[in-house]
Amino acid sequence: MDSPRSPRALIADDEPLLAADLASRLQTLWPELDLAAVVHHGPAAVEAIARLSPDIAFLDIRMPGLSGLEVAKAARVPQLVFVTAYDQYAVSAFEAAAADYLLKPVSDERLQQTVERLRQRFTTPPAQTDFSGLLQELLARQTPHPPHLQWIRASVGTETHLVNIADVIYFQADDKYTVVQTAAREYLIRTPLRELLPQLDPQAFWQIHRNTIVATAAIASARRELTGRATLTLRGRAETLTVSRAFAHLFKQM
Repeated sequence: MDSPRSPRALIADDEPLLAADLASRLQTLWPELDLAAVVHHGPAAVEAIARLSPDIAFLDIRMPGLSGLEVAKAARVPQLVFVTAYDQYAVSAFEAAAADYLLKPVSDERLQQTVERLRQRFTTPPAQTDFSGLLQELLARQTPHPPHLQWIRASVGTETHLVNIADVIYFQADDKYTVVQTAAREYLIRTPLRELLPQLDPQAFWQIHRNTIVATAAIASARRELTGRATLTLRGRAETLTVSRAFAHLFKQM
């Protein structure tokens, strides 16, 4: 009697570093998983799903060409896991119909939960769920991606300065304020990190700690520590930044 084949999976994410990191961690947590393809935009995901017939698709919601929701509607996959940096996409509805959802950055503990859930579903498949109604509702609610933040208004005494986002090295929470650090000086603004993060280009800025967001272009190197944390050295800067355990996976490939 033939042994059952390994489940086949696909990853679709327009951020290559995060896609590669997810693939690496999935292969560690689920060695028997057949990771058939990693693609970086919606149309490529639809083509790969039609060609490879994966059992599981990890779909980023915001991708060029087609969103993850549009891919899910266009190409049926038995088990869907939505991956997003934003939580406004009716996450509770995903949980009801999809196998799981993951909010970026994904911790090892959270990914382990997803793997266990998928393993259970693959061993004992649930009744087939009709996603069409849910996906139609979510697509109707989907809003265009707002433009990324280009300038920050920061007050210095009685003056208001316009800070080009390209000049920012990092943002750091400081009591009631957020420090905006550039090469020339630091500014203080009242906008909290949780409101800044969705406005920033996710390929240009990474959250590395609950109190810190850093410009990826400013990172010179990362040193991992035995505690699971990491320390970043910045280009042309004396200070270092601490990466908490929850975000240290971002630097596994560096």
